[in-house]
Amino acid sequence: MPYPPYDEPLGLGWSLEASQLSEDAFKILQYEAKITEVRDPLAGSYYVESLTDEIEEAAWKELDKIEAMGGAVAAIENGYMQREIAKSAYERQRRIESGEDLVVGVNCFVGEGELEVQTTRLVPHPYDPAKREQAEEKQIRNLSEVKKNRGNQAVAQLLRELKAKAKKEDENLIPQLIECAKAYASVQEMCDVLREVFGEYQPVVL
Repeated sequence: MPYPPYDEPLGLGWSLEASQLSEDAFKILQYEAKITEVRDPLAGSYYVESLTDEIEEAAWKELDKIEAMGGAVAAIENGYMQREIAKSAYERQRRIESGEDLVVGVNCFVGEGELEVQTTRLVPHPYDPAKREQAEEKQIRNLSEVKKNRGNQAVAQLLRELKAKAKKEDENLIPQLIECAKAYASVQEMCDVLREVFGEYQPVVL
């Protein structure tokens, strides 16, 4: 596949490493994306559309199942979400280890002839190291300055309104959160209010 590798501007050019990257990209398209299993995957877009339909059908099936449980919150509380994520991760790893799913550089094309490409950074980091170290302190000072100069009475009122609306199940909180942000209420202040109302998530013991 004759195309320039992504790191050619960094100095690899048409080196062995660059050739390896080019070959790996083609292997990923062939063995992971599986584009060679269809004669013309984009012909009339039928193949792409069929994959889209397949994903859509599976997604709706899952959403209907969660809805039947009483919604996402109920699915989390009864452990369904956690079980399905763990099951999906296990199945994915099983398929990789068995060779059912191919992942270039993980369970295929890992021979001694394959190069481990290390990109050499020829361009220095754009930000001064000392300034990066001081970034947190600077941000804390900026936040303190914002809190000192904003309309704190208005912020307190908006946060009280947010708390009152959060207690109503049919209330859309997004407009209120936007108003809080416009008044320079911090993310932590808004989250603290929501934690007061909803509490904090406690993992379900499976």
